Amino acid sequence: MKRVSLFLVVIALFVSPAFAHDPKLHKGPKVEGKVVAVKENRLEVGTNDGTVAVTLSPETKYESGAAGEKAEKSVLREGRHVMVSGHKLESGAFAASEVMIHVDGDSADESKPHSHADAGK
Repeated sequence: MKRVSLFLVVIALFVSPAFAHDPKLHKGPKVEGKVVAVKENRLEVGTNDGTVAVTLSPETKYESGAAGEKAEKSVLREGRHVMVSGHKLESGAFAASEVMIHVDGDSADESKPHSHADAGK
């Protein structure tokens, strides 16, 4: 019985990181593209559909890299590829609950911006 338990623990340790940064696990509408501007409480993201204003708050969480490591807002820079999870405000701005920042060496294609159809929901 101990061998089975140990086997399951070892499998969980190797399988969990592979699924840890699956974008499908981040709930809510998303905006994805390249950072056009970073301001104190605002981020502008260029998508195929135009520029989207993203409101940042003290509660906004940041992740960086393919492994989804915890990051700080200071990692945000113009030209970086981001995927923002959150919700749309009545003002039309998008409120970020989480910002996933792709950095050099990530597998994401940073050559062009993207957009998600659910960003307007």
